Amino acid sequence: MIVRNVQPARMDMRRLVGRNVRRIRLEKRLSQEQFAERSGFTQQYLSDLERGLRNPTIVSLYELAQALGVDHVSLVAPDEEASSDRAAGPAPKPARAKAGARKAGKRPSGAAAPRRHRGQIALFEE
Repeated sequence: MIVRNVQPARMDMRRLVGRNVRRIRLEKRLSQEQFAERSGFTQQYLSDLERGLRNPTIVSLYELAQALGVDHVSLVAPDEEASSDRAAGPAPKPARAKAGARKAGKRPSGAAAPRRHRGQIALFEE
């Protein structure tokens, strides 16, 4: 008998919240600009949120729901696409730049010591 460790498929909550926010915003016939004015969030933040690039806090979800005139639970409620998200797995994480990567506390050879003001802690070994 072969036993496999199968992980249950996970829903990408960022994408789910983004789809729900966009769907509800469009149902209310609000532009992103109008929604930004109502909610107090920037239009760029809302755009990123709707595309699943932001990870809003619980407080942010509550404030967004208030601005849309809905219950905060409706922003995290599974939709039709949630099942396809589970099948596809989590969205790939954006690649991080590796240029200039170094160990913490070590200054690259030849680099000048950073300037410090009174009371600041040194970030590099001298």
